[in-house]
Amino acid sequence: MPLYLDAGRTDSGFFVTIVHRNGVKSHVSATKSNRLVAREMRLLGSDGSYVSQQSDVQAVAAIAGRRPADDPAAWGYEDESRWGTLTTAAGQFRVPSEQGAYQAYYEQFALAVAGKGPEPVPGTEGVHTLEVLDAARLSDAERRSVDIEG
Repeated sequence: MPLYLDAGRTDSGFFVTIVHRNGVKSHVSATKSNRLVAREMRLLGSDGSYVSQQSDVQAVAAIAGRRPADDPAAWGYEDESRWGTLTTAAGQFRVPSEQGAYQAYYEQFALAVAGKGPEPVPGTEGVHTLEVLDAARLSDAERRSVDIEG
């Protein structure tokens, strides 16, 4: 039996509360168990909110057979209809999406492997990401908060 068929549980969703060193709380959640196919980013703060119904325009373009080199100036931009909305006491404002550039990561990775540049994501950041994921699983299993130092 291939390893991937017996690799243990598969998480279909999560809700994580993070209390940062400065006291700010972040709540991050996602789920695939409700059959809703959407990518919504909702950021709520004391001075306002930002909501976006973004997609992964680079993945969609790549699946359609397009590549960044085909039209570098137009690559990786979200359609205006999917731009986010920033709401503050001053009103609501549409916020243009930044240009996506997955290829820049891979270019930097190739340079790092060749010894010609720094790694795009330091190994210590990867380790910290794994610590957060491990803490989330432990928190769920033991039904308690888990502190992470670092």
